[in-house]
Amino acid sequence: MTQAIPVYKSPHFFFKGKEFLEDPLQFTVDNAQALGDFYRIPLPFRTLYATTNLEVIRYVLQTNPRNYVKSPGYRQMKQALGNGLVTNEGDSWRRQRRMIQPAFYKSQLEELFKKMAKVAENYCLKMAKKSNQPEPLDITKEMMSVTADIVMKTLFSAENPASQSQMYQTMNIAQEHIMYRTFHPFLIPFTYVNGKRRRFLQALKLFDNNVFDWMEERRNSPNPPVDLLTMLLQVRDAETGEPMSDRQIRHEAITIYSAGHETSANGLSWTLYLLSQHPEVVEKIRAEARKALGERTPTFEDLKALQYTRQVLEEGLRLYPPAYAVGRETIGEDEILRQKIPKKSIVLIAIYALHRDTNYWENPERFDPSRFEPEKVKERPRLSYLPFGAGPRMCIGNHFALMEMQLILVMLLRKFDFELVKDHPIKPNPLVTLKPKWGIKMWVKES
Repeated sequence: MTQAIPVYKSPHFFFKGKEFLEDPLQFTVDNAQALGDFYRIPLPFRTLYATTNLEVIRYVLQTNPRNYVKSPGYRQMKQALGNGLVTNEGDSWRRQRRMIQPAFYKSQLEELFKKMAKVAENYCLKMAKKSNQPEPLDITKEMMSVTADIVMKTLFSAENPASQSQMYQTMNIAQEHIMYRTFHPFLIPFTYVNGKRRRFLQALKLFDNNVFDWMEERRNSPNPPVDLLTMLLQVRDAETGEPMSDRQIRHEAITIYSAGHETSANGLSWTLYLLSQHPEVVEKIRAEARKALGERTPTFEDLKALQYTRQVLEEGLRLYPPAYAVGRETIGEDEILRQKIPKKSIVLIAIYALHRDTNYWENPERFDPSRFEPEKVKERPRLSYLPFGAGPRMCIGNHFALMEMQLILVMLLRKFDFELVKDHPIKPNPLVTLKPKWGIKMWVKES
């Protein structure tokens, strides 16, 4: 006889699942222990299945992904991202993925890394001027700034600070609008009269105008810059030989821009927060850098020699994964672990809770980069660690993000000490990505 799936019983009669919506991170950690690795959460208008079960994760993301589309929250992102890789579905997504993949091959990443390194060098000069000051810095804003600059240079080769600032503000406005619609669906009609939607559309128009202008410049240039936008203009469908439309290139450009800097910025912010409490780990990173680099800026090939730095980042991404959950909605009725899953149900892969599962992680709340030594990685089930997802829809920019974070982290730690401001509250805030709710305030001093 099939055992019934555990059901979470909400104490709220009229708003079932309120506590999940208020704090999904702690909720999924607590209930993975209380109810097991696959359980049902009745919500007001929808049934949700939360899981940290590797068999379920494998089935949804790898074995039967065609029966699962991204959950409704992603559809709100289409307001800004259009049909970019993050929001697109079905055959259209598969075609786009196939066309864009070459832009993230190793040979292309090597070229983009040169631009990254230059931005990182300039940022360290700016940080030197900000260090040793009487006021602390919000490291979250600092990391957002440098990663936004990197994505502007690698995606658009943009040198104008005014354009960079404008694009950054545009994405902030877009994200605020998307999150408002996601968390306040009943208030969406009011956005048409209270100015929120108008402000959002004006911001997107600025972004679009810049992108279309840059596309035209490349078409008229005999030597267009080596960047992701040029690559998007040059790619052709292997089956039809057709290029992407201008509108589709815009969708991919805004998707790469928004995902490309925020994920890395949050990963770096949380890692620096953890390192501020572990000076012994900082010293090991510095020793590795001295041996591998001396005083020079890292090259693409140097990243292989910065293995411990990579382990530190991977452990930071385990404890604070920017993509803290993956939601999938069933297209048709399905069966998982002999349980009938109705059509239009949501399966939530609780990555934040998975990364704290004691079945795979000893003392999971402890910061321990040695977990990612090669032999230990081989011993763990692959799907127990999902900072970039898995299956066909695994993040296409995962190597870009990791090399960016590795570069910035080693360059910053070689030159600066980061000390956490005492009594400043630190709490993860699960929005589109996992952000620190009140930022991360730190004293920065030249080492």
